[in-house]
Amino acid sequence: MIYSTLVTLHIIFAGIWISNLLADSFFRKQIITSKNSSDERKFINIYLKFINFLSSISATGILLTGILLVLNSGYGFFRMTDNHWLATKQILMVVLLLIIGIIIIPTAKKLRASLGSDYESKNNLSDESRSLLKKLFNFNTIINIIVIINFLLAITHRYIG
Repeated sequence: MIYSTLVTLHIIFAGIWISNLLADSFFRKQIITSKNSSDERKFINIYLKFINFLSSISATGILLTGILLVLNSGYGFFRMTDNHWLATKQILMVVLLLIIGIIIIPTAKKLRASLGSDYESKNNLSDESRSLLKKLFNFNTIINIIVIINFLLAITHRYIG
């Protein structure tokens, strides 16, 4: 009963993370389309809040349910000889957490601060803000690719051995 509940929650959190990918694409398009308009800052702020919210929920949920699933399954952590698909997912999760903690969170904080201190123009972002936004976009793309790989490993592991 507990194991099936954990699996269900894990799948729900994975779905939230996949929806994050879709939201990321939508907000990027809105930000790029509204470049140098009065809506650009609004979309960047919404992007930062929404993506942060979904990422926090999904990363925490996946991490906690994943750990509990491993503890209740007998699989083990980082054991490449037993279940290479699971060990690969675990390694990728560590990479995700490092990217989020070391790059995404500090970059998002700097971007928020930069947006608040941009005095060049009401509509135009500073070069620093543009650079930080580009960095955030690039690393969110990396995260999205890793999430897709993890998702594919989860749904195909029964077929790839």
